[in-house]
Amino acid sequence: MMPRLWLFLCVASLLAFPAAADEAPRYNLVRLQSQESEAVSNDTMHVTLTASGERRDAAELASQVNADMAWALDLAKRHADVKVSTGNYRTWQVRQDNKMKGWQARQDLVLESRDTRTLSQLTGLLQEKLQVDSMRFSVSTETRTAVENRLIELALQAFKLRAGIIGDKLQASGYRIVDLDVGTFAQQPPVVYRARGAVAAMESDMPVATEGGESNIQVTVSGTIELTMP
Repeated sequence: MMPRLWLFLCVASLLAFPAAADEAPRYNLVRLQSQESEAVSNDTMHVTLTASGERRDAAELASQVNADMAWALDLAKRHADVKVSTGNYRTWQVRQDNKMKGWQARQDLVLESRDTRTLSQLTGLLQEKLQVDSMRFSVSTETRTAVENRLIELALQAFKLRAGIIGDKLQASGYRIVDLDVGTFAQQPPVVYRARGAVAAMESDMPVATEGGESNIQVTVSGTIELTMP
């Protein structure tokens, strides 16, 4: 058994040696990064409204919520430039002193549009029967992609420039890229929404006060270069 084991170890060592020899050690490695950013106006508005209610009878409650949602959907779908979708219908018991008092229910209406003026006016109209649950602004996919592509080009140019500066100052004859990562990030501002008062809520033609703001789109290029030293 011992000779066979010795022979196996010798063969395994010979097979492993070429692979190890191919991986030559690297020296003069430098890690660096570059970053480019641009403030872009948010061109897409997202609003979530809720149809909700509370009744003792669950069937009557469902009828009320469904009627309010049907009214809202009919109004929203009149605007071709507004994307419309609904969330799940949720219902739960309302208890007081360990006794069932009644039922509560809600369903969400989700709206999205690049025409923020139209969506603001529509949101004001919908508040006749629905309540605004959340509102946010973002950069559209098309705009974000175009900005990111432009920033990637600038960040790569900056990375190349920095690599050249490092090599020049260290008197290297050249360099090669060992690894490279490109990352993108968009920082969105907090939502600005002013709730309407009870009197204003009765005026269904009054739009919601909004401020879309800007998003800061960033591109970071990071990587490792190996300097060629004389």
